[in-house]
Amino acid sequence: MIDNYDNPSLDGRNRRRHPRRRTRIRAWADPGGVAPVVDCVVLDVSESGASLMSVTGAELPDTFELQLDTHSKIGRAEVAWRKGAAVGVKLDKPK
Repeated sequence: MIDNYDNPSLDGRNRRRHPRRRTRIRAWADPGGVAPVVDCVVLDVSESGASLMSVTGAELPDTFELQLDTHSKIGRAEVAWRKGAAVGVKLDKPK
């Protein structure tokens, strides 16, 4: 289990602007180009961000397109923090 899951900042303060909704959604991180997609689980999501974990343990890239399937894009993701196998990402809505 992830230590301090709800509050990943080192100083113990929650800096999120939007409330997050817990989920367990299978998705994939698509870095684009020839790099392979990474299967992941969306642990929680908000209007502007999400927390994810790689299913296989592969490291998630620093930026990627977060997708539920080939037709459902959540948005462009940029890693904001890493803690063990979990990452927090800032999301830009798909265009």
